[in-house]
Amino acid sequence: MSEGFLTGRCACGAFRYCFDPTGAVTDYCHCETCRRWSGAPVTAWAQVPRDRFEILAGTTKTFRSSPAAERHFCPECGSPVYMSGGDTIGIMLGTVDDASGLSPTAHGFETARLAWLHIEDGLPRWPKAPPYDEK
Repeated sequence: MSEGFLTGRCACGAFRYCFDPTGAVTDYCHCETCRRWSGAPVTAWAQVPRDRFEILAGTTKTFRSSPAAERHFCPECGSPVYMSGGDTIGIMLGTVDDASGLSPTAHGFETARLAWLHIEDGLPRWPKAPPYDEK
């Protein structure tokens, strides 16, 4: 593991990873798939290139959530940990050991946001996927 990398894990600790946060794209997602997968009204992600993500221990089970993406979760405790698709890995911020430096910078799928959820942070809001996700 290189200096400056951040670490993370599932709830039980069976699956552990590290990643280089340099240039990570961080955002909230309000889409129905993320809500159902996480069990939360909104998710927060850090997106990094595949070559900046490393599995340190354990394995995951996968769920193909769309033709372009797989979601990875711990087979022991069920924690959703990351999503893979294309050239990037989307890491659930709630699984990062110290996510204090990874503040989200936008909201994706704003049109799917639950009507009662109001986050007044002044961040850009995209009706569907943010433009940087549409590669």
